[in-house]
Amino acid sequence: MQVKCICLTWLARADLSNLNSGEGSGNLTELKTYDRGRKPYVSGQATRTALFETMARSHPEHFKCTAELPCADVENCWGCDLRGYLATEEGVGGDRRWSPLKVSPGMGQIPAEIVTDLLTRASVVQKEGKESKDNRIAHVQLTENIYKFSLVIDTANVGRVQVPKIEGKGNKQRFAGWDTAVDISPEQRIERINAVLDAVFNLSGFAKQARASASMAPEVILISLQPTYNQRGIKALELNAEGEVNLQKLQSMIEEHKAMGCDVLFGHTPGVVANDQQLVELLEKQNIEIMPVYAAFNKAKNMLAAGV
Repeated sequence: MQVKCICLTWLARADLSNLNSGEGSGNLTELKTYDRGRKPYVSGQATRTALFETMARSHPEHFKCTAELPCADVENCWGCDLRGYLATEEGVGGDRRWSPLKVSPGMGQIPAEIVTDLLTRASVVQKEGKESKDNRIAHVQLTENIYKFSLVIDTANVGRVQVPKIEGKGNKQRFAGWDTAVDISPEQRIERINAVLDAVFNLSGFAKQARASASMAPEVILISLQPTYNQRGIKALELNAEGEVNLQKLQSMIEEHKAMGCDVLFGHTPGVVANDQQLVELLEKQNIEIMPVYAAFNKAKNMLAAGV
């Protein structure tokens, strides 16, 4: 099978933390919440930022610019290729690339209590040649939860840029197909996709981790390697208020993926979800091998190498 899409949906458990703050009022740093303030979430932008920071930490030589000042060199810069960009040039217009990575927000799955932590910030202030201490008090909201993330990789468009071919002039111009402006080798494409998978496996770098370390690396993950690009399956692994996986929805998505010719992999850490035993029984019934999380990622890489 030629792999044109990789869809990952995973669960990660965070202890008491504030992974992505909202707009605070006064000296209060508020959680971002949804469902009438009962559940926390991490924005898609924060998730993407953490993903690329994790990747750049392991491959700094391949990130040749910043998101704010893109170099637009898709062939050589992993940041511009995978992150996408909008590069403007005065008097000429702009050059845009859509990212081949589609990342969801991290959605807290369980209604949970929000607690407020008291922080003190001490600093030395220089005023009129004299030093004085400035002690301030701040409050930050924290909560614990299990977060669900999704990532879809458009593997066929990693390292590839196509531009429209226009023939004729003036009002006789017409679209005449596509030209490939950039197309890296299959080996380079696999290297970049593997770096994305490694970044998901090691995902970190969210807000305020100096005081409340919290990894959003997968503890339970469903990976599908697909012959057609789509985003079906990203709602798998939804939990109810008791922390139980919706088994009926998961079964339906697994059966659909099999019918579409997808390869389905499952990485598992015991004790993350409340109905863990029933989850394992469902996967065994569906003939899905249950692997440690690292083994699921390694198998995905091996299958990718054989199918890109």
